[in-house]
Amino acid sequence: MADVDNDALRGMGMLEKVATFCVLIGEEATVKIFQHLPKHIVEQISTAITQITSIDKDTSLAVLDEFHLYTRSKGFISSGGFDYARDILYKSLGKGEADDVLAKLSRMKLAAQSFSYLDAINPKQLSDFIKDESPQTIAVILSHMEAPGAADVLEQLDEDVKVKVTMQMATIKDVSPDVVRTISVVLEKKLESLLSSIVDVGGVKVVADMLNRLGPKSQDILKNINGVDTTLATKIKENMFVFEDLLNLESEYVMKILQNVETADVAVAMKNSTEEDLEKITGAMSSRASDRFKEEYEMLNKVKIKDIEAAQRKMLDVAQKLIEEGVIDRDMDES
Repeated sequence: MADVDNDALRGMGMLEKVATFCVLIGEEATVKIFQHLPKHIVEQISTAITQITSIDKDTSLAVLDEFHLYTRSKGFISSGGFDYARDILYKSLGKGEADDVLAKLSRMKLAAQSFSYLDAINPKQLSDFIKDESPQTIAVILSHMEAPGAADVLEQLDEDVKVKVTMQMATIKDVSPDVVRTISVVLEKKLESLLSSIVDVGGVKVVADMLNRLGPKSQDILKNINGVDTTLATKIKENMFVFEDLLNLESEYVMKILQNVETADVAVAMKNSTEEDLEKITGAMSSRASDRFKEEYEMLNKVKIKDIEAAQRKMLDVAQKLIEEGVIDRDMDES
């Protein structure tokens, strides 16, 4: 064995090593290996091979050393790429199956190029931008995203839209690359302002949204952050909107929120609240609504903390939506 610097493989995943190994041993040997592998494994290795543009000498020796082989290769090996993968697939799978795999590789490559900017978009913000598009268009967009991100966006859509989009995704067939590119260009243009704002805000808004959903627990986290970086803690707090903020809104704003929340949920949300906070809520209600709230509230016995927090979250979600729509002017309220 040669004296090989295995540091060259640091951070290199197994799939990348296998793909590199296949390039190094050549087409004929790789075809023989592929003939004994399941189709989905061949797809994964082929995809990895298409990402290879060159392999330096140290990496070559380290990979071959790890697979108990030896090479005298020098400089750079320029093999690899889509043509290389195609030739191997044709010889190992036959033209029919190989074309299916290549079509999938092409779609994956196109998706990575056309919709890569979607990785920077918050799922809630992305869903707001595409919710008025046709189910077919939304299906194309989600089909070109990674499954976790697509699922997060789908979850944010209205139920009827969610069903239509899911059905479209399940039955979607080949889409013209030109159509994909057109959708991508139009969407990217719409998202330009959002993308720029994400760069400006950084991760503060993301952390604020996350802490919002943690309820009371978020205060402990904020205290710890404040102990390390007071300025950062302040910025996060400014981007948060907690239940205490909701209760301190002007009565007319509280009324608008209550009009969009079930009375039963309001009753649960206010369980264990102080008399002062209860008065803020009932004071924003009509006499009839107030009586109905009191009935619901008095019927409650022991309520779990998690149920109270969930009900408060419902009210906060409504409030946040009204703030985003400009119905509630939070800045005016705080002044």
